[in-house]
Amino acid sequence: MLKKKKLITSILIISFIFLAVLPAAAKEINVQAPPVPAALPFLWMQEEAELPAAVDLNINLSSDHQRGMSLLAQNDIDFLITGTNVGANAYNRGINLKMMNVNIWGIDYLLTNGFKAENWQDLKGKDLAIPLQGGPLDFLARYLAEKNGLDPEKDLNLVYRALPGGAQLFMAGQLDAIVLPEPLVTVSLARGASAEMSMDIQKEWAKIHGDERIPFVALFANGDFTEEYPQFTDIINGYYKQGVDWVNNNPEAAAELASKHFNMPAPLLKKSYSRVNLNIYSDSESRELTELYFGEMLEMYPELIGGSLPNEEFYY
Repeated sequence: MLKKKKLITSILIISFIFLAVLPAAAKEINVQAPPVPAALPFLWMQEEAELPAAVDLNINLSSDHQRGMSLLAQNDIDFLITGTNVGANAYNRGINLKMMNVNIWGIDYLLTNGFKAENWQDLKGKDLAIPLQGGPLDFLARYLAEKNGLDPEKDLNLVYRALPGGAQLFMAGQLDAIVLPEPLVTVSLARGASAEMSMDIQKEWAKIHGDERIPFVALFANGDFTEEYPQFTDIINGYYKQGVDWVNNNPEAAAELASKHFNMPAPLLKKSYSRVNLNIYSDSESRELTELYFGEMLEMYPELIGGSLPNEEFYY
């Protein structure tokens, strides 16, 4: 951890020296992020951190990942927070981007209505709601069910309902089970009269692979931007990592910051974030875990990542 902090500090010092010789006009840097924990380091940068005067940071909060990727491809934004597989798919389709870091490694849980599923066999013959057919949670639910002896098509009644509608049906008692991300997990447990926390998806993954970390969400940069402005790229990446540390070290302040921008109560968000793994690990470790995830995805849903593992140029 000490070496990691020294490296970030060194990058920022070098970047400050570089910025000292830049013209007075600030460089506008445009970011899109969904209203999820991975956006908080950027909001911290905007409101709490003392960014160099040469950086003019603009953040757009939006859950429209497809539009975000289109904007990145058209050079209309410089950085985008989205799913790791979304970035891999875009890269394999020829979009010039770099994965800067993976930041969310745990966020999904399986909830049940009126009973507690001790194992996957307890779901046999039950409804299992998933937000999007062919999406990452569909992959994980099917993958984990198969690894635990179920045939998803025969043994489960898979129900696809977009969020938040699916969560609302679950809270109304109309679905047996559902796989949800935070903060909808916390909301559903609070509002669903018979809702039970049955499985931690990350722990289920660990039973197979020996590691709970699943590379769900990443920070991507426009490839042209990284080539033309490497110093600005490193500054944003360095401050983002500092922002992750700030979120983890200041849970109450982070929840207040999220509440301000996400229109949800701070106490609920604080409780929710206690079940989220927002962290940045070493490049080598992150890549190994990401390639494991992509490799398993490639066998079941190759279209999720564009049909092949991204090559070396995908990683910053």
